[in-house]
Amino acid sequence: MTTLYITPKAWKQIEQAVRKKPSLETGGIMMGYPLGEDRWVVTYASEPGPNAIHQPHSIFFDDMHLKKLVRKLSRHRQWKYIGDWHSHTVKRLSPSKGDKRTIWAKASQSMYMSSSPLMLIVGLGKNNQINARGFILGNTLREVGKIELYDRQAQQQLGEKAP
Repeated sequence: MTTLYITPKAWKQIEQAVRKKPSLETGGIMMGYPLGEDRWVVTYASEPGPNAIHQPHSIFFDDMHLKKLVRKLSRHRQWKYIGDWHSHTVKRLSPSKGDKRTIWAKASQSMYMSSSPLMLIVGLGKNNQINARGFILGNTLREVGKIELYDRQAQQQLGEKAP
């Protein structure tokens, strides 16, 4: 079962971006690192870039900006690109055809260098809370088994080291 851990800081970055204009989609890249074979930690979640186009049912990232950001963050930390996140303005947090095309395309782009990229889809649910579903691309696109906040101290007690 694939588990996606999100640091409180990265979750706050996502939540603030979604709440800024909930009637328009937004998103960005996720940077982080693997914790073994089927577990990932998201340490940073960007916004889509200054030239992104936000629409009610789609988001077009500022790819030039995000590629530079990936290079910069990879150089200064031991993080790597692990996928994208984006919001949906509808209650259904399932990948659209466009979402599927995007994740397949990014898996083959050398800039992103991720053989199994993750996709996190978030949206506002009942009581104005942020809900999320994660997906990972392997031979097919499958749902992540579990998404939870990352507690570094608890992981260190289990003997796992973060880069």
